[in-house]
Amino acid sequence: MRYSYLLLLLLVMSLDTVFAQNIGRIEDKLSRLFETGHHEKCLKKAERYQRKYPQLDVPVYYISKVNLQKYKSDSLQGRSAYKHLTLAVRYAEKLPEAFDGYKAKIRNTLKVYVVANHDTARISPANKRAVQLYTITYGDTLEMYFQYFPSLSKGVDSSLPILFQSKSDSLRVELIQFAQSLEGTKYKYAGEKPETGFDCSGFTKYAFGHIGIELPHNAHKQSQISGLNKPLTEAQIGDLIFFGSGNETDYRTQHAGIILSVNDHEIKVIHCVSGGVSIDGNNSSFDMYWKDRILFVKSPAVFNVQ
Repeated sequence: MRYSYLLLLLLVMSLDTVFAQNIGRIEDKLSRLFETGHHEKCLKKAERYQRKYPQLDVPVYYISKVNLQKYKSDSLQGRSAYKHLTLAVRYAEKLPEAFDGYKAKIRNTLKVYVVANHDTARISPANKRAVQLYTITYGDTLEMYFQYFPSLSKGVDSSLPILFQSKSDSLRVELIQFAQSLEGTKYKYAGEKPETGFDCSGFTKYAFGHIGIELPHNAHKQSQISGLNKPLTEAQIGDLIFFGSGNETDYRTQHAGIILSVNDHEIKVIHCVSGGVSIDGNNSSFDMYWKDRILFVKSPAVFNVQ
């Protein structure tokens, strides 16, 4: 019995040593690729290592680091560059305290981006998304936050807007931020990818998939998922909204969208119609056609867990 225990102990120690050596080799490979400028190859290897060893931090660090390098590249401009900054931020936030110095660098880079692109005369949608990302990620607001979201300033503690006081609310904002980035994507029957186009339920499926919520690719089936059905007067950003015909006991869903914003006199919906992914409010197809066909608004169950 004693010898069996010693053999087991030696085996565990041997496996630990091999694993530690593997970590060292992985770090050496990724570091060498990055330092010699082979960033694309470094990224692919890091993503492969991350899938194979999800418990390791080093691959996550290099995925973030390569995306930061891509963001800084002179060859990328506008939305393409910002996409890489977003990825750099998200992967950096998965890293433990040992990487706090790097994480602080990423945070400052995002802040510099927001400040550099801030224009008091015109609030750009791109910078608005960056302000949202900063707030969601760091639980902090920049000085210009309420210029971008003036409706949230009433009766709100400026140190932490009520919109971001729970994980559920952060998911809602992450969802609509991502949905907005898809505006303009063309319509395609049965489509569920931005490269080829969406139909209405393909768009909502893709957008919700971004925050880890799997929806069926069918508007009627989406209306039947677990969650809270509500009237339009109780709608919140990120809620699903369904349109169709029926009565209190039976209905048929014909169209689905996402509540994008709720203000005193206007509700805006982002959805995919024949013209593609678009944002509708007053004086639009939503107000003139779809509004009369609203069945209900639904908060998926995950939104109701604080």
